[in-house]
Amino acid sequence: MKDFKLITSDSEVTFQFPTSFNEISASYLTQITEHIQIADNYTLIGIVYHETLGSIIISRKQAKKGFTSGVIPIFIKSGNYSANCFLKNAKVKDRLIIPSSSLQVAHHVVAPSNTLSIDCFIKFLDKDSFIAQRYHNNYGSEQCFFVEFKLIPNCDIVGFYNNNPKLKNNEYFTITPISESDDEVEGDTSKDSNK
Repeated sequence: MKDFKLITSDSEVTFQFPTSFNEISASYLTQITEHIQIADNYTLIGIVYHETLGSIIISRKQAKKGFTSGVIPIFIKSGNYSANCFLKNAKVKDRLIIPSSSLQVAHHVVAPSNTLSIDCFIKFLDKDSFIAQRYHNNYGSEQCFFVEFKLIPNCDIVGFYNNNPKLKNNEYFTITPISESDDEVEGDTSKDSNK
């Protein structure tokens, strides 16, 4: 997590931005969307953006229209659906497989308490342009994750997968742990070879 502090004329605000996808907690996503009711056969999805703080600070007008790079659609929750719908097995933060054209026409949903929203961040930046410039100089290259929400029909979701898949050994790929004793031997060998 990356702390980002802003001091405006009337308050001190500290944002904590995730610097990896895994730092976005499922409990946070559930909590800030609990008030949103979903129609039958529709799903609330999260759109995760991976952006540098500098790109948002400098390009605030573009950011208000939405960035297009680093987009990851994730499952949040669904309305009622048929008993055989495959989404009944989806969990919060599972990654969704959705055509990009469906994302472009999806209904934008505002979660007022979402502090990981780009809009929320920009509102505080806009209160003082000098603060924004100072923080661009200090944090311009920091990569952070932001989340917005959209509503789409279930028929636009063609699949999903676990949010943290792990590589497993198979016929084309093998991971073999290296023990500490092997490291010591390798270290000793390199020392000998330098003599």
